[in-house]
Amino acid sequence: KKTIQTASIECYAVEGMYPPSVEYLEENYGIQIDRNKYNVFYSGFASNMLPDITVVEVEQNEKK
Repeated sequence: KKTIQTASIECYAVEGMYPPSVEYLEENYGIQIDRNKYNVFYSGFASNMLPDITVVEVEQNEKK
């Protein structure tokens, strides 16, 4: 979460707006998310307000 938040703030400093999505950060700021391990919820209210970022570890049910 902290890495995504830091990249969002960097984007704001460089571009004057917070990124519209996590995918934008992946494409333009080098963020890498292992989507097999983490679900990322990114909700931006406005381009000048820090988005709400939630990272949840994916539960892996192992069959035995």
